[in-house]
Amino acid sequence: MPTDTQPLEEAIHSIYQFIERTAERTESGITWETIDYANKPHHNISVFNGVGGIPFFLNEYYRQYGNETALELSQGAIDWCANFEGKHHKRGLHFGQTGIALAALHRAITLDEGIPDLCHANADVILNEPEGPITDLIGGEASNGMYLLKLWKHTGNKNYLHGAERCARWLEKQMVHDEHGTHCTIDPQNRMGGFPDKIYLGAAHGISGVAHFLACLNEQTQNDNWAKLAREIYGTLDAQARPARGGLNWPMFIGQEEMVRCQWSHGAAGIGLTYLAAHRAFGDSAYLETAVQAAEATYGYGDYRKNYTQSTGLASGGELLFEVYRVTGDLKWKERAVDFAHRCLVYKETTIDGYDAWPTDEKGLYSVDFDYGASGLGHFLLRVRSDGKISMPLM
Repeated sequence: MPTDTQPLEEAIHSIYQFIERTAERTESGITWETIDYANKPHHNISVFNGVGGIPFFLNEYYRQYGNETALELSQGAIDWCANFEGKHHKRGLHFGQTGIALAALHRAITLDEGIPDLCHANADVILNEPEGPITDLIGGEASNGMYLLKLWKHTGNKNYLHGAERCARWLEKQMVHDEHGTHCTIDPQNRMGGFPDKIYLGAAHGISGVAHFLACLNEQTQNDNWAKLAREIYGTLDAQARPARGGLNWPMFIGQEEMVRCQWSHGAAGIGLTYLAAHRAFGDSAYLETAVQAAEATYGYGDYRKNYTQSTGLASGGELLFEVYRVTGDLKWKERAVDFAHRCLVYKETTIDGYDAWPTDEKGLYSVDFDYGASGLGHFLLRVRSDGKISMPLM
């Protein structure tokens, strides 16, 4: 198992150079062509597969190496997203402008500066618009609540804490209590259309992401109501856990027979992270034990999706392995996270011009975005190289 982290640093610099080389400077800021979910090139603000998440990597790259151009690129990306006039969502961490606001908050924390107006402006949007209609952590009310909670921690403005609890109260109203336990669907009133009427379990779209937000909210407020609701949801998840590859995994939704995913968006890699939040919030060792079992399965699945990305690939699983190491101190998990990090490096390609290029989860297509591209991998590699001094910005 590889233990040398020097190749990881070389990959970090390669990713930065890829980002710097492909930057497009405009009157409104700096943008990049990324790849959308249909594998088509586009210019978009989303953290999911647009420009919005790139500053998370650039901010930490500056902090680690003091590269002033990285800081310029970071602010340029935030400016471009803030001024974007194309079709986009105002709310939601991975799909909306809330992700950009979090990137701006992350930058301010990195530089020990005041909180930018953009952060407050997006919080006002969340506070003033009706809650819902989506529940999930990737772009729904759980994600909006997480943003407000993070903003409150760094401003002390109780309006933001009250706003996070408002999100939680709306989520509580969407809960169903039946033979499966306590749960909700992605779009309970079918307001958006197109979402399956299934009870998803994963961190991105499912109830584990909702439970994660509620556990984090309880951690900050010590409100027993949020602890009770989160514990009920984790009870539903406990009942759906199944043995897999030496540990535990979950199907994508209740009623699915086969377990086809083990990644951040669906399966043990993401669900395990939410159990670590429960352990931190409630101090219950059973949650940590489940997270460790999720990590065992994640390591067993390995590079099953044949890509390196934060959403579906090796970085997705490596984040859980590394977080288990941070919580337990067991070096086995650090070694496994480093192993996953090294496996990511083989995906680097060289263009016909001799430049390094990093693909999405589709060979031959290149992107610098966070969830499906190079900046998300770069952030994971920086976390491994820093031995845990850098946290996950979106969880």
